[in-house]
Amino acid sequence: MRRIRLTALLLLVACDNPMTIPVAMSISISPAELSFTAIGQTASVIATVKDQNGAPMAAMIEWMTTDESVASISSEGPVSSITVTSAGTGTATIVASSHPVAVSAAVTVVQDSGATTTLPSADRG
Repeated sequence: MRRIRLTALLLLVACDNPMTIPVAMSISISPAELSFTAIGQTASVIATVKDQNGAPMAAMIEWMTTDESVASISSEGPVSSITVTSAGTGTATIVASSHPVAVSAAVTVVQDSGATTTLPSADRG
């Protein structure tokens, strides 16, 4: 019994500075807003997760878009950066989450009104 107590005491003393496991406490996204003026434009978006001490940490980040017909996203798995592509006119929200925190970025796609289309003229016979 004495040996068990001594071992427990030594373990307790050795753990004077126990290692803490980082926990996601906040997430930020950059840029926080995207504005496109044409279909097919792209932009990179980066998310940063911070732990309970405010230090950046490696974390699994899941991405989603609220409207794929306005803004599509491409990534290879749960990564910290994605490419957003404008797909159609309107608004959407890009969400990055790393349990238990999430953040969003607003996406607006407005076609440039300066673009004109020339239709072929009718034959004059």
